[in-house]
Amino acid sequence: MKRSVRMLVSVAAAVAALGATLGTALVAAPATQAAQAAIPAQSEIRVVSWNICGEAGGSRGGVGYCPYRNEPVAKIDEVKKAVDERRANVVMLQEVCGGAPGSHMALLQERLGSEWSIRHAKGARPDGRTDCRAGLAGELGILLAVKGTVTASWAENTLPDSPADSQTLAALCVAVEGWSTTPCTTHIIPGDASRAAEQIKNVRAFVDAHAPGGSVLGGDFNRNAGAAEMAPLTSAYDSCIDGYTYHGWDTAAGEHTWHKLDHLFTTKAVGASRFASCAVDSARMDTTPNTPTSGPPSGVSDHAPVTAVLRGAPTAGDLSGDGKSDLVAVDDAGKLRLYAGLGNGSVTGGPAVIGSGGWAGASVSHRGDWTGNGTEDLVARVGGELRVYPNRGDGTLASPVRIGTGFPADSQVAGVGDATGDGYPDVIATIGDTLWLYAGDPAANPGVNPGVKPGVQIGLRGWSPMSLSAAGDTDHDGRVDLFARDANDEKLWLYRGHGDGTFGERTEYGHGYGTGNRPLLAGAGDADGNGVADLWATTNEGTGTLMFYAGETNGAGDPVDGTRTTVGPSGWNTIRAIG
Repeated sequence: MKRSVRMLVSVAAAVAALGATLGTALVAAPATQAAQAAIPAQSEIRVVSWNICGEAGGSRGGVGYCPYRNEPVAKIDEVKKAVDERRANVVMLQEVCGGAPGSHMALLQERLGSEWSIRHAKGARPDGRTDCRAGLAGELGILLAVKGTVTASWAENTLPDSPADSQTLAALCVAVEGWSTTPCTTHIIPGDASRAAEQIKNVRAFVDAHAPGGSVLGGDFNRNAGAAEMAPLTSAYDSCIDGYTYHGWDTAAGEHTWHKLDHLFTTKAVGASRFASCAVDSARMDTTPNTPTSGPPSGVSDHAPVTAVLRGAPTAGDLSGDGKSDLVAVDDAGKLRLYAGLGNGSVTGGPAVIGSGGWAGASVSHRGDWTGNGTEDLVARVGGELRVYPNRGDGTLASPVRIGTGFPADSQVAGVGDATGDGYPDVIATIGDTLWLYAGDPAANPGVNPGVKPGVQIGLRGWSPMSLSAAGDTDHDGRVDLFARDANDEKLWLYRGHGDGTFGERTEYGHGYGTGNRPLLAGAGDADGNGVADLWATTNEGTGTLMFYAGETNGAGDPVDGTRTTVGPSGWNTIRAIG
C-alpha cells in the first residue's frame, strides 16, 4: 500500500475530503506545489542601530551642534563602514533624512546595493515641519534597511498629542522574506517623562502587533534602561546594551557628559537569550568638547552605533549548542539522557541526564527552535500531552509548555522543523492509523508560550505500524523531510517535503529495519558533517548496540542509508526510545 501524504488546506476541507476518499491513500501534492521555492532557514541577525543626528542644527560651540550635519555623504560612508565591519544584515537609523534623491536614505541605498531593502518613516519637529532643512534633501525620520526582501512594512506615530507642540515620532517595523524575526526601530522623545512613558507603551503595543514571531527593536530611547518609563520594554524584552552611547558637552560647567540612551531589545526566550553578543561602537562617536575652538570632531555623530548579533536557525539536531547533532534517549528507568554528538556520527559515551524521571512511554524528538532563542528545543508526547521543553542553550531543559492534549499513549511524534515554510517549527504525529500535522502557530508567543494550530489530518490510513523520525533536509532543497519505518515490510521510507506542509510519494531509504533487529530509529541530521542526512539505530546484538548509518546517495542521486558503524558497543538494550 502506498502512503503518500498531502496537507488538507483546512479542518473543514479535511472533513469533506475524508467523506469522499475514506479507504484510499492520499495522493502526492501537485507538481506546481512541489516546484515552489523553499524559504531559506533564517541566518543570524547582525544589527547596527545608530542615531546619526542627520538633521540637528547649530554650529560648533552652539546648542544642538551635530558633527558633519551638512555632509550627508560623510555620515553615510561611515554607516557603510560600520555595516561592513560588523557584517550587518539589519541597519536602524534615527534622525535621518529619507524619501528624496540625495537624502541619507538614497545615499545608503547606493552604498549597500540592490540586495538591500530600505524603508523610511517620517516624523515632525515640534513646529510641525517634516522637511530636512538647510539644503538637506528629504524628510526627517527613522530608517530600517535589511539585507533581504521586505514583504510588508508598518509605520505609526507613537508620540501622544500635546497642546504645546506638533511633534511626531514614529515606530517602524518590516517583515523580511524567510525571517520569523521582525526588525523594528523607533525614537523616543527626550525629557517629558509622562509623555515618554505613554510613547513607550505605544511602541511596545505597535511592535507586538506586527511581530508575532518575535522582534528585534533598536533606537534612541533618550533615557537609560533603568528609567521607570522604560519598564514596558525592559519587562517584556531582553536587552543587551549597557554602556555610554551619547556624548554631550555642558557649556556652563565646561565639562563632558555621558549618557546611556541607545538600546537594542529582542523578544524574551525561555532559557538563553537570543543575543549572542552586543557592543557599543564608541570609536565612531564624537567625544570632543563642543566649543568654537575645539577643532574637527572625532566622529560623525554625538551618538555611538550600538550593535548586536542574534543567534540564527540552529543546526538540525543540536541541543548542546556546539553545532553538532545530538541524540536523546529514554532509558528503562524513565530518565531522559542526552548523548552529545562528536561531529563524526559518534556520540559521547557518558550521557547527561536531562530528565530525572517521568519519561517512560514518551515519544521524543528535537527539531526546531520553539522559543526563539536560537537553539533547538525538545518536543515530546508524554502521556496524553504534547509538550515543548525549552532548551536553555546547553542541552538542559526548562519547565515544559503544553501545546496539545488528548494524544493516545502509543502516538508517535516527530518535531520535523519547519515543514510549512512559514518560519515556525511544526510537529507530525500518528494517531491510531492516521497521520496528522500540527503546524506551529504564529499567533502564539514563541518566546513565552509557543503553540500549534489545530491538527490537520494528512494521512488517511496505514500509519499504525509506522515509526516516525525527523529526517532533516535529505536532498538539499531547503525543505524538511520525514522518515517512517514500516514494521510490516521492515523498510525505512523517505517522504520528501515540499516546503508548504505537503509531502511527496515515498521512496525506499533502506531495508531490513524490523522492530526485532532494529528496535529504535532516529534521524541524525547531518551528524558527520558531509552534507547528507544520517541515521541512528539500536540493535539487539549482545546487550544492545547503537549503529550510525552515514547518509549516501544512489545512482539516481536519491538519498539512501549507507555505511554503518557501531558507535555504542553495549548497553542499549536498556533504552526504550530515541530521538
